[in-house]
Amino acid sequence: MMGGEQAVEVVNYLKSLLGSGESGDQAMIVVENRIEVKAGFAEAVMERFKAPKSVHTFQGFVRMDVLHAATSEGTEEVRVCTTWEKEEDFHAWANSDSFRHAHARREAAQGGEHGRTHGEGGGEAPKDAANGPIVGNKVTVYKLVASHLPEKTTVQAER
Repeated sequence: MMGGEQAVEVVNYLKSLLGSGESGDQAMIVVENRIEVKAGFAEAVMERFKAPKSVHTFQGFVRMDVLHAATSEGTEEVRVCTTWEKEEDFHAWANSDSFRHAHARREAAQGGEHGRTHGEGGGEAPKDAANGPIVGNKVTVYKLVASHLPEKTTVQAER
């Protein structure tokens, strides 16, 4: 979308995927991991997502977006949204050794378990502000219903 003429083939491919599956696990999905962190720690959490990791190599992976917002005094929110061609592709990644190793390293670095992860079907993690910067997280899987990409138009200015 933002790649201009160089990205036209990619955009056309993504558009073709949107129409390729209307039911069940054949529709594209977006998986959102909403991570609530203590104020001042969001940059450190977001840093982990700046460079591509093994998830980017999995079949069916389309893209990752990392969003940030200050939500209230004392906390910030980081949303990690991944788009997948099919739900089964996401589950293959979430149940992979690569996923388990990446999340085990993160938990060890933070000093313990921080609730449920993608592979466990989502849900909300218990809020435990005493252990590390993460206060809680919630994973939600969305079916991608519509996606509007820029189109070239020939709009003439009114005189």
